[in-house]
Amino acid sequence: MKIMQSFLIFFYILDQGYSECQEDDLGGFLGVISPELWADGKPMDKSIFSDWVKISNLETVDAGNIIKRAYDFLEHYESAFGFNFSQAKQWLLLSANKEIIEKAYDKAQIMYQKFCYDN
Repeated sequence: MKIMQSFLIFFYILDQGYSECQEDDLGGFLGVISPELWADGKPMDKSIFSDWVKISNLETVDAGNIIKRAYDFLEHYESAFGFNFSQAKQWLLLSANKEIIEKAYDKAQIMYQKFCYDN
């Protein structure tokens, strides 16, 4: 999985979670990384993308563990920046499944192709 693909899948998984839990901190977080708002093919807050690269251990991100990587990332952001992602993390543990990953992957592929990423 390519770097930007994994980040886009991460976003779309969390976006599905937001539609379920409507957590304020998650909504704000998603707003600054939403690919629908990118002009240059990168999130408005590029530091979040850089943190994803560092924290997610991209060498091993795949469909089998992206939920765990997303959970770990949210945990880090809670402790480092004071976010409250408790509902989103619970949703990831209890509700995120193969179908959600597949939907996220499909949406991510559309955006990935739109921006013609090489990395």
